Amino acid sequence: MTEPYWNAKQGAYIKCPVPNCNHTGIVITKAHCRIVHDMTREEVRKKYGFPENVSKLTKKQIEAMKKRGSRL
Repeated sequence: MTEPYWNAKQGAYIKCPVPNCNHTGIVITKAHCRIVHDMTREEVRKKYGFPENVSKLTKKQIEAMKKRGSRL
């Protein structure tokens, strides 16, 4: 079972806690942590903390923020 900290609340998104990672979604998967960051979720949590809650933005808004390098 997935830890609740790695899942967004209904109607919201979470952002991966790793600096300069713009991955947002309703869940930060073990596969994302392993493939993109070469760490387990536990290693990510110990080093960077839990994912951040972010407001539910439109895809266009998220893409614009990624291009600017802004954190959501």
